[in-house]
Amino acid sequence: MGITSRAISIGAESYSYSFGEDCLADIAEGIAGLQADTLVFVTDDTVLGLYRPIIERLSGSTPAIVLSHRAGESMKTLACLTDHLERALRAGATRRSVVVAFGGGVPGNLAGLMANLLFRGVRLVHVPTTTIAAMDSVLSLKQAINSPVGKNHLGTYYAPTAVYAEVRLFATLPLDELRSGYCEMAKNCLAIRPAALDRLRAIIAAGELAAPAALTWLLDASIEAKSAVTRNDTHERRSGLVLEYGHTVGHAIEICDHRVRGSAGIAHGAAIAVGMLVAAHISHARGWLGDDEVSAHYEIITGLGVEPCLPPTVSVADVLAVAQDDNKKGYLEARPESLPFVLLRGLGRPAMTGDLPLVHVSIQEIREALEVIAQPSPAASMAGRRLTAAAIPAAHGSARRTRHQGV
Repeated sequence: MGITSRAISIGAESYSYSFGEDCLADIAEGIAGLQADTLVFVTDDTVLGLYRPIIERLSGSTPAIVLSHRAGESMKTLACLTDHLERALRAGATRRSVVVAFGGGVPGNLAGLMANLLFRGVRLVHVPTTTIAAMDSVLSLKQAINSPVGKNHLGTYYAPTAVYAEVRLFATLPLDELRSGYCEMAKNCLAIRPAALDRLRAIIAAGELAAPAALTWLLDASIEAKSAVTRNDTHERRSGLVLEYGHTVGHAIEICDHRVRGSAGIAHGAAIAVGMLVAAHISHARGWLGDDEVSAHYEIITGLGVEPCLPPTVSVADVLAVAQDDNKKGYLEARPESLPFVLLRGLGRPAMTGDLPLVHVSIQEIREALEVIAQPSPAASMAGRRLTAAAIPAAHGSARRTRHQGV
């Protein structure tokens, strides 16, 4: 079916992103063209079990080192990073080697940090095998692992040499994995490009999440949305911060649930989707989003099959405790009992403090919004239904009456 290439520009950095259907031969040719002495593949055990023949095909005649680890957040640790670096060096990695991230966002982050550290920087190629990696994490220079305190605390910024994606790899993903990628696209639609909502609605209504044409659109639309806010923001510390919509609470929900259920916990994209609902309720309580705009959040998120509530293993108190270690702390001057937060004043219109798409949000506001979604609402759980204000959880109305007056 051929391959499409897009030039990605993030501040002063640029790289090519090539994607398509039935394009593994093109990807192998592109990797061979780098003329590496060794390819260092970084993947996880699940992906390796599924796609070892594809890794072998992509490596071709170039010697390859395959580094794998049990799938999940346990990869994003200093212990795993140290182990992988040592194994790569003992196996003969040099300055001419290329690190190839093959898998989802977790091995992608680990590989990116490895490439930056090896010999103060070797070439990096991403071959994402999940939608969320293909349309989110590889469209960023951020490479990070977790600290014992929280998510993505230890990292750097490092540009890949190239990104390659074969959309047919995504079509075989479990529904939860497909849903995660589309949840990130929902974020892009709601916070950056609301004009893309109609196409996303059509894909949801047709039940075509796994269709190659839909997945190709997902990549193209994601590249367009993310490029719009990172083109002049290399480190995603200014306009690119809008990409954190839903993440302050979403990351906290993900961490809390995975502490209890491990790899069976809520998927990243679903957690971010619930985080967006919390943000939408805060904006509604401030009078910044109307009922229809909050309803649009519920319509898209429930249409993707995400329960619009906290997982049963997660409490409001747990989320608030973890959220206070969010990695956006420090962008705004510190205020007691508040966190920097991405909120919307309308679909595609982030609230600003100066030139930053962040505002102070009190812990009490976050608590009230979390309490709105703490329990599932039968009306809000009807996937795909367009919600009216009356169908939004009942506590939503009372939250509106506590409208914030200080911002």
